[in-house]
Amino acid sequence: MKTLTAALAILVVAVMTGNAQTSTTDPVGYNTITVAGNGGSGVKYSYLAVNLLNSAVFVGQIDGGLKAAAGSFTSGQFNQGTTYAKFYVEVMSGANAGSQADIVSNTTDTLTVVGNAEFQATIGSGASVSIRKHRTLADVFGGSSASATATDVLLAPGGTLSAADNVMLYEGGNYKSYYYSSNTLRAGWRDSGGILSTDRPIYQNQGVIIARKSNSDVVAVVVGVVKTGLSLIDLDAGYTLVSLPAPADATLPSIFGGISGSASATDVKIAKGGTLSAADNILVVSPTGSIDTYYYSSNTLRPGWRNSSGDVASSATISGSAAVFIKKAAATVLAVTQIPSSQ
Repeated sequence: MKTLTAALAILVVAVMTGNAQTSTTDPVGYNTITVAGNGGSGVKYSYLAVNLLNSAVFVGQIDGGLKAAAGSFTSGQFNQGTTYAKFYVEVMSGANAGSQADIVSNTTDTLTVVGNAEFQATIGSGASVSIRKHRTLADVFGGSSASATATDVLLAPGGTLSAADNVMLYEGGNYKSYYYSSNTLRAGWRDSGGILSTDRPIYQNQGVIIARKSNSDVVAVVVGVVKTGLSLIDLDAGYTLVSLPAPADATLPSIFGGISGSASATDVKIAKGGTLSAADNILVVSPTGSIDTYYYSSNTLRPGWRNSSGDVASSATISGSAAVFIKKAAATVLAVTQIPSSQ
C-alpha cells in the first residue's frame, strides 16, 4: 500500500496491471486487487480483500441510548436506502471496541441501528464512535449510474447473471451472486433475483469472490483510510472468507498471534491442535488457484505455525489484497489488531 494525501481518500477504479503495495505508517493510501482472467475458457475465481475504508463522517462521543450531543447529526442523513443500509457505526473505545452496527435511521442526536438493544449494550457512557459510509459494489467496481451502457464498470457486464462476471458475497449462510446488467429493462448492479444492488455493502472484513468469464486480468485500485485499532471478525462454524484489517502483507503471527512458536502459547487467536485436522485452519488461495493451509501446532515435538506438510510457517506471508478462509469448529468472534510485516 502506498500513501496519498487525505484529499485523495476516495475510491478509484482503473483497468491496469500491478501488484499489492506494501504498507506505510500513513493512515491513508491505496491498494490494488487483481481480478484474474479465465485464460480463454470457463470461469476463473479470485478471492480478494477490499480493506480500505471511506473517511469517517462523524467521530465523537455517544451514550448507551445511542444519543450524541444535540445537533450532532442532520436528521435523516444516515437513513437506510430502499434495500440496504448506507452507513454504519463502530465503537472505537472501551471493552467493546470494534463492535459495529448498520444504521437504520437518525434524528439530530439519536441513532437507530440494526439490533438496537443488543448494540446499545456495547456502548459505555461517553464511548467514542465513528460513522462511515459503506463500501458498495458500485463504489469498488464502478457503475454507480446504473446505466446499461456505463463505461466505468471494472467487470464484464452481461444481459443475464450467467453471461456476466459475478461478484459473490456471503449472506444468510450462503454466497449470493451479483452482476452488472447491460439489459436496458433492468440495467445496473443486480442480484441473482434481479433486485437493484448498486448500494449493496461490502462489509469490513468481508472477503469477496469474483467469478471472471473474460480472458484478461483487470485490477481495481482502491483508495481510502487504513483501519486502525481492534477489528472484530464474525466467524461461522466451517469456512468463512475474510479480509484482513489492513491492506498490507502480514505474517501469520502478526495477525493471529503465537509469535513465540511455543506449543503452550496463550496468545494464539484461533484453536491450536496437535494435527492439522484437530486445529482451526487458515487457507490462502493463490492467484493460480492453489491453496496453502496453515495451523498452529500444540505438538511439543513440532510446535508453532505449520503448513499442511508440517513445515514451519511462521514467516509465511499473506498478501494484503487477498481474502483468506478461516475454518473453525464452532462459530466465534475473532479479535484482531493487524501488525503488517513490512512498513
